[in-house]
Amino acid sequence: MIDLIEIYVHWYAGRSQAQIADSLGMDRKTVRKYLAPVAGAGLVPGGPPVMTEADWRARAQSWFPALVDRGLRQVTWPAIDVHRDYVTAQLKAGVTVSTIHQRLVDEHALAASVASLRRWVAGNLPEEVRRAQVRVACLLTS
Repeated sequence: MIDLIEIYVHWYAGRSQAQIADSLGMDRKTVRKYLAPVAGAGLVPGGPPVMTEADWRARAQSWFPALVDRGLRQVTWPAIDVHRDYVTAQLKAGVTVSTIHQRLVDEHALAASVASLRRWVAGNLPEEVRRAQVRVACLLTS
């Protein structure tokens, strides 16, 4: 989301699409893509209206909701979310995400990758549950 706001702030300051792309290290086509709704909304560089970062953030959220809510981009998350209680219980019991994934595939025909399950766990489960995943290595010195 930060990149979008930066694009809009640079554009509002009067910079060209090429200058914005160079400054932010982006492709010009990407900048053009994210500036298209700005032109459609009838906004002009420098205003009116006066636009703050909060204003740009609100507009960006309405123009590109998938960039704000990661769940909208994750097509496998609804299939994983059905098993939320099972995954939570398994993590609390100390079962690894890889093992949970294999069990879901074998027992519930889950059609999602282990990487998708890891992203879902990181994005959807409370810190207390994820904390059970952490393994601390002990080094013994003599």
